[in-house]
This record gives sequence, structure tokens and C-alpha cells, in this order.
Amino acid sequence: MDISNLLQSGNLNLALLKLRELVEQNPSKENYQLLGRVLLELGRDDEAIDAFIKGEDYVSASKLLALKDPDLTLNLLKDREGKEVRIIRAMLLLRKERYDEALKEIENLEDKDPLVLKVKGISEYFMGRFYEALQDLSRAIFSYPLDADLFYFRALTRISLGDEQNAEKDLDIAINLNPYYAEAYLNKGILTEKRGDIQGAIRLYTKSINLKPNYKEAYIRRSKAYSQLGREEEARSDLAKSEKLD
Repeated sequence: MDISNLLQSGNLNLALLKLRELVEQNPSKENYQLLGRVLLELGRDDEAIDAFIKGEDYVSASKLLALKDPDLTLNLLKDREGKEVRIIRAMLLLRKERYDEALKEIENLEDKDPLVLKVKGISEYFMGRFYEALQDLSRAIFSYPLDADLFYFRALTRISLGDEQNAEKDLDIAINLNPYYAEAYLNKGILTEKRGDIQGAIRLYTKSINLKPNYKEAYIRRSKAYSQLGREEEARSDLAKSEKLD
């Protein structure tokens, strides 16, 4: 039975065994790439990364490596070209808060791609270019309306522009898409507190802390909210916890 038949039948372990033998006999790029795909399907990510690199499939390797080691991924993709490579580099630079560089990576790329628009919109938000950020994040949402980050950052952009009513709607959508979004609960809590609903804000800050126990800003916000209600012991406790966090 050849390897393609093994793959079609779902017999990945036997396919892996045969592929390892094949790679020893013929260590071609194609064989390494196929080995990487089988290892990936088996959940053996580290081995898959190694196989993809040996097969010079740097895009596949970087997709697996990006969450584990952004710096190593950027180094792996250094001086390599192609749209997908540039988008991956831009996303990594965005995570590292190197917004100018992220924008340069996607210059002249097709801006109908929601990932390109996402990088643009979030980078523009952090650079204070709020009207551009609002436009690009809205266009990204139109193309891909299931990304909680897009709604979250559009909410932050709208808050910066004074549109708190629509910002809260975006935060609600972000939470609906990702019920574990601690930052979205925090910002909804801030808006709730501004409306004078301190108890409601405390519930949201508490939800944020439950999801992200080391969330310093959430402890500080909840401490101040407790203080407004005269609950000084709880306020002091939260403030003390916040001082122990980075």
C-alpha cells in the first residue's frame, strides 16, 4: 500500500512510518513537506516544524512556531517574500507592539484581505489614527464578522472618538464571540461605571479577574469601584493585590 492510500484511509501512524523510511532514502523537500503535514495531523507540532523547515516550507513552519516563539519565527521569515509571509510577519510585529513596522510589512498588499485590514486597523488605533482605524476595522468586520478582536478594537477606537454607545455594542459582540475575553469585560465595566452603575461595573470587573487572575488594571478598577460604595476593606484588598502584579 502506498503512502497516498494510507493517508486516504486515515492510517496516519503507518503513513508516518513509511514516510520516515522514504525520507531516509530520499530527503527531498517534497518528502519533508509531506512528513510535516502527517506529523501536524498527529498533533506532533515540534517535529512538524522541523520537517517543514527541512522541506523549506517556511510558511507552514512559521504558522506553528508563531505562538511559541515570535522572535524565532521572525528570524525564520527574515528576508523571505510573498504575501502570506508578509502578513505573518506583520501579525507578529503587531503582537510585539512594533506598529510602524507592522504597517510597513503590509504596504501595497490587497487591502480587501481581512487580516491585512486587521493589522492596519489595530496598528492605527495604537498610533492614535482613530478615524483610519475605525474605517479599516469596519471593513475587516464586513469581510470577517466572527473575529472578536476586530469588534474589541473597534470598541476601543469608538471610545477614543467619544462614541461610547456604539462602543458598548461592539464590546457585547466581542464577548458573545469570545466569552473568555477578559479585556472586553473590563472595558464594558468602565463604560458601565461611567453611567453610574457601580454594582454592575464591579460584576464586570470581577468577571474579568476570574478570567485573568493577574489582570492588574481590573483589580485597580474594582478597588476604586468598591471605594465609591464605601466598601473600604475590599477596596484595600484589591489595591494590595494589584501592587503585587506587574
